[in-house]
Amino acid sequence: MNINIKINNNLETVSFSIVKKEETDNHYLFINTDDNQVLLEVETDLENKTLKIISKEVDIDEEEFNEIVGDAFVKIIELEQSGINNSEEIINTEYKPYNPEKIKVRSDKMTLIQVSAMMDNGDIDLTPPFQRNLVWDSFRKSRLIESILLRIPLPMFYFSEDLEGRLTIIDGLQRISTIKDFMENKFPLKNLQYLENCEGRYFKDEGDKKGLEAKYVRWFNLTNISVNIIDSISPYQVKYDIFRRINTGGRPLNNQEIRNCLAGQGLRDTLKAMVNTTEFKIATDNSVRSTRMEDQELVLRYLAFDELFNQDKNISAYSGYMEIFLDDYTERHQKNTPQDFEKKIQLFINAMKNATYLIGGRYAFRKILPESIDATARKQILNKALFVVTSLLLSQYPYEEVTIYNKEGQLTEVIADKIFEDSKLYNYLSYSTNSKANMLYIFDMFNELFTTNIEI
Repeated sequence: MNINIKINNNLETVSFSIVKKEETDNHYLFINTDDNQVLLEVETDLENKTLKIISKEVDIDEEEFNEIVGDAFVKIIELEQSGINNSEEIINTEYKPYNPEKIKVRSDKMTLIQVSAMMDNGDIDLTPPFQRNLVWDSFRKSRLIESILLRIPLPMFYFSEDLEGRLTIIDGLQRISTIKDFMENKFPLKNLQYLENCEGRYFKDEGDKKGLEAKYVRWFNLTNISVNIIDSISPYQVKYDIFRRINTGGRPLNNQEIRNCLAGQGLRDTLKAMVNTTEFKIATDNSVRSTRMEDQELVLRYLAFDELFNQDKNISAYSGYMEIFLDDYTERHQKNTPQDFEKKIQLFINAMKNATYLIGGRYAFRKILPESIDATARKQILNKALFVVTSLLLSQYPYEEVTIYNKEGQLTEVIADKIFEDSKLYNYLSYSTNSKANMLYIFDMFNELFTTNIEI
């Protein structure tokens, strides 16, 4: 997330991201996304929702800073919940242009009874693979239903069509969910403004539940909604951009939530299966939460880099633009089935077992230093770049042989010493680790370290 503030000395507006400071419990760094300069260090009090500036490298306008405190807290809470160090996200993004003539969106009309039947048949996905925590209360639900009964046109709905003709709701999920819940008698109408005779009524008679009059049921069922459907033949990037621009439901979706909505079912199921493996949970010490699909984005990185790695046992073909890299992988594998990923899942599980055995769930995939492995030291945040590199390399060592020829925890001190002694590696693990130069250097250093210290 970027926030704009003013700097007094030249009145410019800069964008910055927020990352947690290593080796601290409540200190965060505000880092310029253009040059990775640390602008501020703040101390947080999450209980009282306060931020205190500890140090600053530029003259920040205090009024501007106070205005963004609320947004900053949202980002900080997300960082705490994810269990992942997001400093890797600080990098400029390259966007691939596309021909606007390739945008294929068709308009259609559907009756509510038709929409309900399509949901029952699985033709409309009412449970997209991301979570929205904002759920309408009974007042908003009842007012929506009353609007329909009053024959007031509803705002446009947006769907995305997959290659098999199934529809995913892009914009209008809460409205569709409310309509479906009402048709299934899940709530009565309350606090209506005009239709007093419908107060307390359910959609239909059922047991003690008194339903609407027949004329209202007919009106409701035959109500038309206007729908824009993004055609399945539209290029992936086009659908991705449309999804981001028009989505208004609750909070904005992040890149991985959008990516999963457009992914094929086989890849969706595979990511879900991988993050739910016992081996992944143990290797990461249960520290990667599913909040906002952070865990699935992490595993998607592994799969995408694994494809590069299998070409010539290195990742030199990586472009340095992570989001496009992950988008391209998702697009290429839209037609894959879960069976197509079975071997990759087994290699992934093997890597997780090796990481647990050789490094330990408390230390694996983390930027540890010698003092970090003291029994009283606080656990470091999981590092995405280290997760990718460590997983790729350890997937190549058969777990059974690793346990025969190597001691448990054999790599923990070796990794801590390496990161401590190699200042370049330490820095590359701290900022802009999505860049090509950083990823290649981290890969090379750990490849050499594992080759030297793992016996097979």
